[in-house]
Amino acid sequence: FHRNSTFVIEDDFGRELCLKNMKSSVIILNENFISSSYEFRNPPTFYNHDVKEVRDAQYETEAGLDHYFYHLNTGPFLATALIKRLGISNPSPRFIGTVVQAFQSGIYQTPHHPDLPTFGSGKYGDLAATTAAILLDRESRNVLL
Repeated sequence: FHRNSTFVIEDDFGRELCLKNMKSSVIILNENFISSSYEFRNPPTFYNHDVKEVRDAQYETEAGLDHYFYHLNTGPFLATALIKRLGISNPSPRFIGTVVQAFQSGIYQTPHHPDLPTFGSGKYGDLAATTAAILLDRESRNVLL
């Protein structure tokens, strides 16, 4: 392998990602311009600084949105926010977990009611499954809470 090698991998969500065999690091120098122990990796970028094109900005934006959408905290964050907006101010961890599972799997089947239809398309982030999980859960339908 060399610096210009590229790899195609499949991530946990079934997406194909193209990765380049390259590491770009930023090293922070101290006041004497001597290398310190502070170093971090630059994020991968699609932007060509020599030739600026709209296409490159679109690729950057798409990559950023994909990163946020497929982040591990997206499901719990959206589940909690949507549950609270739909009327349950203090959802239980079980309720949030049910909604997160529906968001990540893209399918929601009401437990103990196989006669009810299945909601969702089976794709990650399906809001039909997420909304059904919120509205049909026993915690959101319970009048005593």
